[in-house]
Amino acid sequence: MRLCVILLSFLALLGCTPHMLEDQAAANLIVRTVTVDTAAISGVAGRKMAFDVPAAQINADLTQALQRQLRVTPQGNADVTVTVKEVRLMSRMQELMLGGASYVKGTLTVTDAATGRQIVAPTEVFATSQRFRVGGPIGAVVAPTAKDDYLQTIEGFAMNVRVRLSPRRAVEVAADSPAAKAGRAQVAR
Repeated sequence: MRLCVILLSFLALLGCTPHMLEDQAAANLIVRTVTVDTAAISGVAGRKMAFDVPAAQINADLTQALQRQLRVTPQGNADVTVTVKEVRLMSRMQELMLGGASYVKGTLTVTDAATGRQIVAPTEVFATSQRFRVGGPIGAVVAPTAKDDYLQTIEGFAMNVRVRLSPRRAVEVAADSPAAKAGRAQVAR
């Protein structure tokens, strides 16, 4: 029963990622730069790895994942900033007793590249690893390595940001829109 409640709660959270922009605005959002600030953390919390992941490495890994997920282009019209507050991996004890998912917590801001005006005001973002784990001895045995868990958690956060900044559905845009010029949206006929 406990497993069913945990699984249903997790599935509900996956479906509840809020979109931050109207569909038309999201369709025309083309990311020019991604900036990640990890000054508030000293590294990964929770599970300790065979090697420590310093804040500078988290910054590099998260920047790369966000650039890939958001398809950054120098001709973009928006700049994305993420201030990381916590990167927490499940500890072995949590895997054995509770199950759950590792996570990244941060603040997301999007600004217009030309004017500096905020498109998305600072918004708290909490995203889990794409791999939910059950508790108990079986969960601990099939759990990913610390390195894999870390990489999956970073990628999960980047995917969550992409979903938040994407339109809810396919949107047609004008032929002269940034999204049409970048080849990222269907042009209205």
